[in-house]
Amino acid sequence: MTCAFLRLGEVWSWWALLWVPLLVLAIGSLVYEWRLLARSRWRMGLMDWGSLVISHLGLAASLAAVWLAAR
Repeated sequence: MTCAFLRLGEVWSWWALLWVPLLVLAIGSLVYEWRLLARSRWRMGLMDWGSLVISHLGLAASLAAVWLAAR
């Protein structure tokens, strides 16, 4: 199945095959992090909130850069 997909696809199919597992891992860790956050929301300090916001902005920026590069 994968060989047929890569044979019929273009160069971008290789990149998709390489980046999709990383994207799934990033989204899965994001969901897990937000589930943990809902349980301990009031115990987080200001620095923790800042780190959380910066990491999510970084993830959004990197996904946007990959999306723009693929276009």
